[in-house]
Amino acid sequence: MKPWLVLCLTLSLVLLLPLSVAADCPGNLLANASFEDGKYKGETVGTSLSSWMAVGWLPWSLRGDAMTNREPEYFVVDRSVIQDGAYRGHHGNFTFKFFSGYSTHTSGFFQQVRVPRGSKVTFTIWVQIATGQNEQAAGGHPISDLDAPGKYRVVAGVDPTGATPSGFGAMPPDTVVWGNVVLDSETRTTGPQGEPYDAWVQLSATTIAQSDVVTVYTKGWQEFPVKNNSSFWDDACLIAEAPPTPTPRPTNTPTNTPEATATPLPTDTPTPTLTFTPSPEPTDTPTPTATLTSTPAPTSTSAPTVAPPTAVQPTVEPTVVTAARALASGGVGDAAVIAAAVAVLGGVGVLWWRKGLRRE
Repeated sequence: MKPWLVLCLTLSLVLLLPLSVAADCPGNLLANASFEDGKYKGETVGTSLSSWMAVGWLPWSLRGDAMTNREPEYFVVDRSVIQDGAYRGHHGNFTFKFFSGYSTHTSGFFQQVRVPRGSKVTFTIWVQIATGQNEQAAGGHPISDLDAPGKYRVVAGVDPTGATPSGFGAMPPDTVVWGNVVLDSETRTTGPQGEPYDAWVQLSATTIAQSDVVTVYTKGWQEFPVKNNSSFWDDACLIAEAPPTPTPRPTNTPTNTPEATATPLPTDTPTPTLTFTPSPEPTDTPTPTATLTSTPAPTSTSAPTVAPPTAVQPTVEPTVVTAARALASGGVGDAAVIAAAVAVLGGVGVLWWRKGLRRE
């Protein structure tokens, strides 16, 4: 195939790749998420002398024998200096790789990040698998030998407690929440011209932070120790969604509801019993006995020294005139009677008058 055609196909694949990690992941909390910020010697963190780690990331791996769970080599790949560089990177100039030959490995890398406790955290990262017993190519770029693959699997995870492996050679803690596992054969796709190639796939894992630190993990492992068991990683992203502020539930102000009291059934009002009360027999009221009380005789009072009134002789003229008129009318007998009566009355009057003077 002509070189210019290979270049065109390569550029076509690059143009089909997603945009930058910064554009795809606003608010990314990871350090050196696109592996563009340099590298350091892996031996300082326990790897073999040949490994180089991406700045901001730490390795983890089991340490088995020469064929099973062999320690892989870690590299920061500069796409500009390798033949299939454009194909082996997802974005930018650098990508991160770990691999082993004629052996299997159970390995990955991790990073601790501070997040709000209780937040929803989501970790994503892009990966491309290269595996197989034989070297194969299509469209001018290498592809996995899926006729004799290593059965390479990859996965991403988050430890919500922020735990890390006890050291290089140990597995990640059991508290890691892993996402969906992807197998090598699931990444095979076709290009614009129908040519097969190994696609970049995005892994993800989501959980709730149980601490103010979480740890993000990658993991790759295989079943068969084929000639090539490699994985390329790029454009990692971690976002944390702050927990929603709980809305206080309205509390019902309890009201003192009086308890219902049973209404007493009406009771029969007893009919009053007529009680015969005998009326007392009337008693004879004794007739009051008259008690004779002697009235004391009046004490004689000295008669005041008063000149006795001059006795006035009673005037009997009306009687005399009446008698004279009787005589004149010719009745001698009647006149005598009248005269006698007048005389008697006159005498009586004189007596009463004198008696009254004495009392005074």
